[in-house]
Amino acid sequence: MIFSTTRAEVRQGIARSQLRLNLLRICSREPRTIHDLIHAPSYPGIETNLFTIQSEIGVTIELGECKNRELLVRVGQVPDPMVPDGHTELLRTSLLALLLSPELAYAEPDAYALYLDAWFDSPAVASEEGEARWITRDLFLAVPELAHRLFYVSEPGTERRAKLPYDLAESEWIRVFGLYHLADLPTRPVPLTTRQWLALLRRPPLARGRARLTGRNLRAVKDRRARCFVRTSLLRRAIDHAPPPYGIERLTGPELVENRLRPCCLGQ
Repeated sequence: MIFSTTRAEVRQGIARSQLRLNLLRICSREPRTIHDLIHAPSYPGIETNLFTIQSEIGVTIELGECKNRELLVRVGQVPDPMVPDGHTELLRTSLLALLLSPELAYAEPDAYALYLDAWFDSPAVASEEGEARWITRDLFLAVPELAHRLFYVSEPGTERRAKLPYDLAESEWIRVFGLYHLADLPTRPVPLTTRQWLALLRRPPLARGRARLTGRNLRAVKDRRARCFVRTSLLRRAIDHAPPPYGIERLTGPELVENRLRPCCLGQ
């Protein structure tokens, strides 16, 4: 069965559940098994309390909800510590989760930068956008709210093709992720209005993205309102984070959700 939802509902679901947000934060840093997460030690910058039966049930439920929405994706498997000769899956936060939840991107800026670099360096994006894509990447890195508004899905997932038909029009299969149909996810680039550009100025930019933009030729931004937005953002004090006391493991591929997502590039 396929359930209908919206980008706002997914974002609110992450924001309302501290446990869901924390699980996505932990798994954005490196792949984890369900056993890792149920018996989680402390993580830098994250408050967890997962050592009771009630918490174990809660973690299991939240992991299932995240997998059903493709906020978490399987990136491999390892021997199961509880089942002889068994295996358990390794889970990693998906690019979709970071794009749907700017709060997650602001909380884990180093992981967010890794995901953006991999996305914009992927053959799918590089072949369509060329060198013009880099200024968009830096803008997305500076302002996660901008990335949240300027991405779309370009094709249906391969698993959906194998399991259809669902009770959806064929044109809507493209918006299905896991067990959820994102009813308002664009399937082509959609420009922002002037009001939307102004609303994005409510929060200061992230320091790493701002630093990258400082050396960019802003004439490469074809939209006049976007150029004004960048110039204004560069004048604001950035949100700076100390280097994290942990490493961010490289991506293996499934985190990009079958390369189905595309940025609405602003360069020319």
